Amino acid sequence: MKKIGSFIVLLLLAPVCFSQSQGDADQTTPHENEGLIPLDQPYAISTAPHFAILVQFPKADSIRRIALGDSNYFLAEADKDDPHYAIVKQIQTSSEKGKPPIETNMLVYMASGRVINIMLEAGKLAETAYSIDYPVPHAQPEPQPAPPPAISPEVLEKGQRERARRELSNKMLDEVRNNPKKEGPVIAGGLNLHFYRMERMDEWALVSFDVENTSAGVIDLEDPRINLVTTSDNGKDRKKNIPAKVEPVQISESFVSVNQLRPGARAVCLVTFKPPIHDRDQQVVLSVLNRAMADRPATFRIE
Repeated sequence: MKKIGSFIVLLLLAPVCFSQSQGDADQTTPHENEGLIPLDQPYAISTAPHFAILVQFPKADSIRRIALGDSNYFLAEADKDDPHYAIVKQIQTSSEKGKPPIETNMLVYMASGRVINIMLEAGKLAETAYSIDYPVPHAQPEPQPAPPPAISPEVLEKGQRERARRELSNKMLDEVRNNPKKEGPVIAGGLNLHFYRMERMDEWALVSFDVENTSAGVIDLEDPRINLVTTSDNGKDRKKNIPAKVEPVQISESFVSVNQLRPGARAVCLVTFKPPIHDRDQQVVLSVLNRAMADRPATFRIE
């Protein structure tokens, strides 16, 4: 009797245990708990007027934009607060009976680079919430740019010297512009040459001057020149009119405010050069030429 009683108790408890296990299984189905119907490819959704349909994408991804083939019949947008949801609506009534249902493609562009194609079909509404799942790769951090190479002290010092030389050049040019000289010009070839000053900076020499057109016509200026002129102390050479030796000095920078001078016009000038080593019988000479009278340059002895 005891065995029969125990068997009856087991039979009574079996349905209870089965219902509990079925309830646990129901709790482990996430889509049913969330009310989302998973979609498989090819993705398709049925719509109806006055119903909003929710489409969930992976949380690791987000919607960048949505493109519709027929935007007059359907409306789709990303949820403003949670961009891994899309909201789809049919904004017009379905087509007349006997005609094929209206269909269009909805392209969803995701942040991961994936493009999801969903076919929208106006007609009988099936569900109002769907989910689309796919693997989303983890974003790789962008490589950090390499640090800039260290600037050597020599390069820094060179840059500082160049800036200082540029500042000095501008200062000397402003002096010529704002305080023109009238007295003591060198006159030659229709030109008045006024020398202002020479400044030394490191191995460079900077010379500022202006040139004025004293003729009645327009003068085309040649670029300023610096020459090393060697004169002869030999009396016989002077009697024979042997010309002095002229060697051009390389100019590193030359500035002339205007190369074509009208009558009475003035050009502001500055040249930068490396002074040559010279003897007592040698002179460093600045010369400016009128192109039409190149044999009569206006010259000034610098040193």
